[in-house]
Amino acid sequence: MPRPFFLVLSRRWLWAGVILMGSLIVLALYGTFPLAIYTLNALPSEILYDVMLDPGHGGIDPGGIGRDEIYEKEFTLDIVLRMRRILETAGLRVGLTRDTDRDVSHLVKNGTRHRRDLLGRYKLMNQARLGMSIHTNAARSSSERGAIVFFMKNSYIDRIYAQIAFDELERVQEMNHQEIVPRDNLVLLKAKPPVLLIEVGFITNEQDLQKLLDEGFRENVAQALSTAILKFFAWQEGEQSES
Repeated sequence: MPRPFFLVLSRRWLWAGVILMGSLIVLALYGTFPLAIYTLNALPSEILYDVMLDPGHGGIDPGGIGRDEIYEKEFTLDIVLRMRRILETAGLRVGLTRDTDRDVSHLVKNGTRHRRDLLGRYKLMNQARLGMSIHTNAARSSSERGAIVFFMKNSYIDRIYAQIAFDELERVQEMNHQEIVPRDNLVLLKAKPPVLLIEVGFITNEQDLQKLLDEGFRENVAQALSTAILKFFAWQEGEQSES
C-alpha cells in the first residue's frame, strides 16, 4: 500500500531541514567571515551561563604591548579572574573564554588563527545571557589615555547596558570618551546576548600603564564592571516584572 502523501511530504521536509542545518554549520566553519557570524547566530545555542567574560588576546597573541614588553593579555586575564570571583560570590554562573594564557582558536577548525580565535570567542558568547570583553588599548600617540565602552550600534538594550558600565567605570578610571561609543564592526558585539567591549586604559600611555600595574586599580576596575553587570541584570528583571 502506498504511503499517505502527507507522510512522504513530512519526511521530505525533515530531510530538507537536516540538509539545511548541515549546510549552515559548514558555512559557519568554512564560509566567509560575515556569513560565518550570521550563521552562528542562526544555530541554536544552549545557555549555560549568566555571563560570559572574555579576557582579550592570549597565547601567542599578546595584544597591545607597553614598555619593557608588558603585554595586554596579562592585564585582561587578571581583571577577568577577579570579576569571576566577585560575580560568582553574587550567585551568577560565570563562563570565561579563557582562564589561562592561551587563545581559543582550537574551537574552530578552519581559517587563520586570528579568525578561528575570534569565532571561538563568538561561539562562547552565545552560551550566556550577557557578555563582556575586556581589553587594554594601544595608540601611536602616548598621550591617548582613559577607558572606552563600546556597544552594538542601534541596540536599545546594549545602550542601556553600556551606559551602566560607563557610569560605574567612570568612578574608578578616567574616560577617553565622555560617552559610550556605538560600533557595528566589532565581531563580538554581534553575538546573540548583549555584549560590551571595554577598553580599560591605554597600555601605551605611562599614566594608564602605572594604573594597570597597580593591583588595587585592577581590583577596582573588576569591582566596577562586576557591579555594572549586576545592575544591568537588576534593570532587566525590573523591566520584565513591569511588562
